[in-house]
Amino acid sequence: MRSAVSGLPSEFGPRVTVSTVEHLAPGAQHQIRALGFESHGLVIRRGNRVVFQAADHRVRMEDVRAALRRELQGSAPPG
Repeated sequence: MRSAVSGLPSEFGPRVTVSTVEHLAPGAQHQIRALGFESHGLVIRRGNRVVFQAADHRVRMEDVRAALRRELQGSAPPG
């Protein structure tokens, strides 16, 4: 999964960036709980707004790609 996610910028272009938050990072446990994850998940944000999330082992890359296409289609970068 991690390699598929890290390949998204090359697939979708420079408007897509990938970052990983390690579970031991300061504030990570708060973010995990706030997003409703049991232990981990994937989040797509546009600015500060969450536009897609999938918890734990329910992440499907086809859903991630569809969400990115939807957000990038004819839209300007967040200001």
